[in-house]
Amino acid sequence: MMKSLILVIVLTSVFITKSQCQEKSIRENIKLFNEADDYLEKMIDSLEIVGLNYAILIDNKLVHQKAFGLANIQLHVPMTLDNSFAVASISKLFSSIALHDLLNIHNRNVNETVGEFLPNRNDLPESWKELTLKQLLSHTSGVPDQIDYQIYLAPESETAVIEAMKDKPFSSKPGTESKYNATGFLLIRIIIEKLANQDFESYMQEHFFDKLGLSSAKYGGFKKVIPKRVTCYRVVNEELEMFPLAYSPPMYAAAGLNITINDLIVWLQAVVDEQILTKEQLDNIWTPVKLNNGNDGFFGLGWEAYRLQDNYRMVGHGGAGISSLRYYWNEQTNKNVTVILLTNGAYNWVVMPDQINSHIANIMLAD
Repeated sequence: MMKSLILVIVLTSVFITKSQCQEKSIRENIKLFNEADDYLEKMIDSLEIVGLNYAILIDNKLVHQKAFGLANIQLHVPMTLDNSFAVASISKLFSSIALHDLLNIHNRNVNETVGEFLPNRNDLPESWKELTLKQLLSHTSGVPDQIDYQIYLAPESETAVIEAMKDKPFSSKPGTESKYNATGFLLIRIIIEKLANQDFESYMQEHFFDKLGLSSAKYGGFKKVIPKRVTCYRVVNEELEMFPLAYSPPMYAAAGLNITINDLIVWLQAVVDEQILTKEQLDNIWTPVKLNNGNDGFFGLGWEAYRLQDNYRMVGHGGAGISSLRYYWNEQTNKNVTVILLTNGAYNWVVMPDQINSHIANIMLAD
């Protein structure tokens, strides 16, 4: 009887102590969330951000999210968490994960060349065929970048881009410079379609969006009718105007995805929880690719990737200069946070979304 009583007392004490710790943790987190909200509201006021959705994940679990401002200025439509955003280059993260999944299926690897993946593409210059998939994904290929020649992300066809670029000089020798390159992701889309044996958009729909229940995920530029999509804005000649984020199918691996913040979170949770790729594979994707001189470039394999101070790492991507997704973790302590910031523009981006994202992460990771 006495032993049973002691056991009950011990278990009760453990339960109370655990509950008290949880309550303390909740209080501390609420304080941090309020600090992040206050900072974000100051940024909204000073930068005159039109509207935004943001979310914080700790240990890959959603712990805080909010919507601010307007989804559409003209009609004065309030922003909500079920609004869809054109996430621009954040689309590359989806393409990278999809490509690596296909590489696993076909027992291929990123050190193979474009020519090995596309041996029958006689329209591609031989110099392009010598590039590795790793160089394309890490933006170290130096292949002529279509954007440098005013061919943006809504070309008529892939043929038009290749014809316009095939005789242009490389911007740098492969492996020597880390520089954003849209043409590289045109080639990545072609390789994904070759491995998948179907068009890029339908493959992403069937193998990722449908399987993960991402009902809002749809590719398309500003002319396409997308349910609940926000209107994007930019300042031109000191006047706010609508931002026509134009994308066409040849460039969908680079940009063109529209998605809600909640569906974006579901996808990212599946990635980080290793539902699609293994930890070893993710580590490879998230490690900054080294340049020929031994220095880290700015990208891993399709993801921006940085080594930060105090053993922290960061991966993610920005989107059109108006949105930012970043996952931060400490290699020694495993302390981690994800911050997602989706906006539809601002009057004055003197502080960029990536900087705002990092500041919120610093709030959450502060000891």
